[in-house]
Amino acid sequence: MGIQDLVVEGDSSLLINCISRKFKCPWRLLQIIHDIKKIACSFQGISFQHILREANFAANALAIVGHQLLSPRYWEVGFPSAVSSAINFDLFGAGCSRGFSL
Repeated sequence: MGIQDLVVEGDSSLLINCISRKFKCPWRLLQIIHDIKKIACSFQGISFQHILREANFAANALAIVGHQLLSPRYWEVGFPSAVSSAINFDLFGAGCSRGFSL
């Protein structure tokens, strides 16, 4: 896909802090952290940032769709409607309270 630099935003502060080595990683996450770091090596530049789940609508919608797929898939255009709605919500900067969902 030609992506060289990547900013990864995640709503799990534990996971982000483990990747950034701010926290000692619990044993149950060691393999996940190992896999993330292995994939991260394929990018020229990569950073990991924590964001609140409420600010992560698009990623959450995409994760829900991804869990329903039987095989890997990526979209360059034409996201599923649930994801497009979340992206539009995010683009217009609509705020939300904790617990809100689309």
